[in-house]
Amino acid sequence: MNEISYAQSSLVEEDRPSTTTERAIAEVWAEVLNLDEVGRHDNFFDLGGHSVLATQAVARLCIALDRQLPERALFDWPTVATLASALPGYPVVEQIGPIRRR
Repeated sequence: MNEISYAQSSLVEEDRPSTTTERAIAEVWAEVLNLDEVGRHDNFFDLGGHSVLATQAVARLCIALDRQLPERALFDWPTVATLASALPGYPVVEQIGPIRRR
């Protein structure tokens, strides 16, 4: 993932993602939506997201955040801030080791 430089951002200070989790979510959304930056209060669907892009974003977020998110997570929590605050309610992905051949 390309990390967004919020130091040179056009976002106002209170709209910049403020935690590591918010920044990770904003980066995934920016990548999926083909945007330069995403603010913590931006709504995924107001930014041009739709159900297919939401599915792509959730799949990427599961990997980036090591969480098991349902496909409807962005419909339930459509802003960076609300999704970040909801993450503790979702299970952590169990890391499995490499598959060994017999």
